[in-house]
Amino acid sequence: FLQDEKCSEEEFCHCKEISNSTHLDVLEMDAASRTGIDDVRELIESSKYNPTSAKYKVIILDEVHMLSKQAFNGLLKTLEEPPTPRLKFIFASTEIKKIPVTVISRCQRFDLSRVKSELLLNYLKNIAIKEKGNISEGALKLIVKISEGSVRDSLSLLDRALVTRTLENDELDLKTAQRIFGYFDKSHLIELFDLIFQGKEKLVINKYRNISDKGIDPKIFLNDFLEILYFIKNFKIFGKNEINFSLNDDESKSLEQISNNIDNETLIMFWQFTLKSIEEINMVSNQDLLVEMFLIRLIHLKQIPQIDDLLNNMKDNENIKSNINIENSNIASSVENKIEL
Repeated sequence: FLQDEKCSEEEFCHCKEISNSTHLDVLEMDAASRTGIDDVRELIESSKYNPTSAKYKVIILDEVHMLSKQAFNGLLKTLEEPPTPRLKFIFASTEIKKIPVTVISRCQRFDLSRVKSELLLNYLKNIAIKEKGNISEGALKLIVKISEGSVRDSLSLLDRALVTRTLENDELDLKTAQRIFGYFDKSHLIELFDLIFQGKEKLVINKYRNISDKGIDPKIFLNDFLEILYFIKNFKIFGKNEINFSLNDDESKSLEQISNNIDNETLIMFWQFTLKSIEEINMVSNQDLLVEMFLIRLIHLKQIPQIDDLLNNMKDNENIKSNINIENSNIASSVENKIEL
């Protein structure tokens, strides 16, 4: 800040105090742990006083959607008629739908979009260089994928990875990062897809057990399964996969080949069955059992004939029956003619 000519020493002091959580005019409350009306009343009482050193008094409520209904009602009057024009509220939330409409309508809303993968990757590279972290690009790409565009989550994962490698003084490669973060190579999942389409139940179950033995959480497995289905959909629609950091060239070619051999009806049924299994997974104590039964269901689901094939078979059967009836009527008429003769 001091290197910026537009930043005064007074402004720098404010920023430093805010960073150290010592600023008297900036109050922050964790609404996830303090959800009641009594907690909100304390904020309302403190909001009646003017700021001491800054231009505004700022009250920050993190995870504001966790507040109770009574707390929101108690806060509403202060939002409508602030006791001082120098009072500012900042509400932070990841679930905007849980906030009452009466509160949202009285606020300015700013939706923070996720950071693009390439931009976040370059950002992590620069940090790794400054921290002298010995980490491969493949591991950084995995961190970008897991963080899903969140800078805070990506920094936490990077810090965890760098601390792990500092203890061993080796480069953090992709395989080690997958073991640390509980992720596995997508090539194993693609091989599992091939076995499902071949209808080899025993090999499918053994393949999943090998994946599970590496410590992969069943929920992560099912979510990665959904991601593979999404990639297959992209191949079928666009002819090529979108740019992503989770697949290499060989895996992309394998998925492109799978997309050519699967129809849209089967793809949609796979997607629905996977979503249903994710919803049911918390009902089972041993989640690996549910995943194994899920894979067996997919194998038999692949063998179910399509509606068009069934309709064509019905038409063929009707034609056969009509031909048989015609032949029977011809035989009957010829027999009657012989009897008359």
